[in-house]
Amino acid sequence: MASLLPFVPVSALLGFVLLALAPLRISRGVVIGLGVGAAIVPVLLLLPVVVSCFGGGCETGAVATILTIHVGALAAQIAMSLDPLSVVAGITVAVVGALVMIYAGAYMSEEPVDDLRRFFAYMNLFLAGMLAVVLAADVLLLFLGWETIGLCSFFLIAYTTQRPKAVAAGTKALVTTRVADTMLLAGLMLLFLATGTTRFDGMLAGVGAIDAWQLAAIAGLIAIGALGKSAQIPFHTWLPSAMAGPTPVSALLHSATMVAAGVILLVRLAPLFAAAPEISACVAVLGLATAMLAALAALLQTDVKKLLAFSTMSQIGFMVLALGIGAPAAALAHFAIHAVFKSLLFLSAGIMSHGAHGDTDINALRGSRRRQPLAFWTFAIGAAALAGLPLVTAGWYSKEAMLGAVLSSGLWGVPLWALAVAAVVLTGTYSFRVVFVAASRGPDKSIAPWEGLAVWAPLIALAVLALLSGFLVNALISFDGGTLNDPSLIAELLGAAAPLAGVALARHLVVYPQLLDQLRAKLRHRKVFRIDSLYYFILVRGFRKLSHVMAGPSGEQAAVAQVEEAPPFDVVKLVAGDPIGRALVAAATRLVQAVVRVFDPDRIDLLWMRFARSLGRAWEHVHRIQTGRVRDQSLGLALGFAGLLLFAWGTSWR
Repeated sequence: MASLLPFVPVSALLGFVLLALAPLRISRGVVIGLGVGAAIVPVLLLLPVVVSCFGGGCETGAVATILTIHVGALAAQIAMSLDPLSVVAGITVAVVGALVMIYAGAYMSEEPVDDLRRFFAYMNLFLAGMLAVVLAADVLLLFLGWETIGLCSFFLIAYTTQRPKAVAAGTKALVTTRVADTMLLAGLMLLFLATGTTRFDGMLAGVGAIDAWQLAAIAGLIAIGALGKSAQIPFHTWLPSAMAGPTPVSALLHSATMVAAGVILLVRLAPLFAAAPEISACVAVLGLATAMLAALAALLQTDVKKLLAFSTMSQIGFMVLALGIGAPAAALAHFAIHAVFKSLLFLSAGIMSHGAHGDTDINALRGSRRRQPLAFWTFAIGAAALAGLPLVTAGWYSKEAMLGAVLSSGLWGVPLWALAVAAVVLTGTYSFRVVFVAASRGPDKSIAPWEGLAVWAPLIALAVLALLSGFLVNALISFDGGTLNDPSLIAELLGAAAPLAGVALARHLVVYPQLLDQLRAKLRHRKVFRIDSLYYFILVRGFRKLSHVMAGPSGEQAAVAQVEEAPPFDVVKLVAGDPIGRALVAAATRLVQAVVRVFDPDRIDLLWMRFARSLGRAWEHVHRIQTGRVRDQSLGLALGFAGLLLFAWGTSWR
């Protein structure tokens, strides 16, 4: 069955190539058909693998090698592994991705054809990159997929290019996660140098031979990269801003899959972190802090999409907490359940906000129970699973598995468990606050709702999974090699009472909204909520100052003044908007003034000048290749990457 894995991302990658690079006009129906169809095929390929693995006929740990690159004595492989992590995470990403893409076919159907084509191209490329991340058996494929989903996140957040807010949000997400990705690359490089292999199985087998201080540095750098991708403290500020993208983007990338990629990486390298207990303790503390802070921030939100964004950060904080205390199987089980109910919440909220004339303010959702009953009740089911209502929702079982693991983790288990239960109370409060507001009376008139199979089928499928998939939690934990904890009766009763207390508190806050306003006013200026401002002052404002200094008008005027003999092309205009280019032009013109102009032009000098001008004319023609169109650049990248793969394949022959 491992031989099927390399074909899983191919259809999504092919969908991207056809939609983004094919120089053909494609109708609206064909664009939607290609985009959705390319996302469904991975599910069909993974289903027999999943059935075989859970039936006991799967060879756990099998590796399917795609490409071997020989560099001296090193043989680096690009491969995919068949193990519990890849099976659970792969089918979760594939199923949720397919359902969200089906929904997106209706949600985005009114977009211009060119924009619709761009949207589905990026979504398919993201799906291919995410499948590569969860199925990767080596760091090469993982990091390639890791950077692909980060780039797609930028493109999809900034999808509405006419909105400066969306472009700024995409840039913010790209810059913030790149800082963390740099740490991740450094950690993976150190791990490679310490073990001499790019395969995860070889790396983990060599962990015991690494010096303790070096191991701590490696684990710390990798943890920073994972926490950055998963929007944990202090990298959490980019995710709420990322809600500027369309609802399907928020549902797939920034709640269900991409933002949980850091959790997948931590689960994959769980033995590494088990050997570095100090780093694991820091990871657990940051996860718990994010779970509590994000839950409190979600309670204060007035925008439903930002509320769900903070909710995602909080739920991933629970997963990171479980990973930090040594329960990766419980974290993986909650990853799968969370992907289901959080994507359901985003899709349902998208329909309700559509009925409210596109307004995402929570108060604008009043009357949704009458206007869009299907969307309202599926949202209520998702909120119940998010809150973890006991016995009837899947979120209850996965939450209890994590809380039970925390409680039995040792000396610090009880206080960590108590704080996590407090975060569960807040979760029930903010999730059902939206439900109670949407159930209250409001205007009956709304925009005509979406109808048809593409709308209600994903909602119903996700709602059924949010209710019934909890019975699979114990099986998922056992399949991943984890142990089932049996907490005391008192702990179970308190864990069950926490979400119910949150629901009661949500009702109280809806009846007395002034209480929430007072709390919001008290917390607005707290330092803990100013990290977003620090991001602006440290990264954004500093970079802008540097750019203005390098690209200021004085630099351009100096360059123009020093060009005594006007060339046949405007060299300053050629580098307009490029601060580095302007600096180089200014330096070059000063060099010409100081060295070349001193001598009277003789015949040899004139020949050289003509030769230089001919190079300038040639560059002017070559420069036209740089059209600035993403499609042309993507085609060049694809052709170059294909050439590199062919070269590597040829050098691997024996």
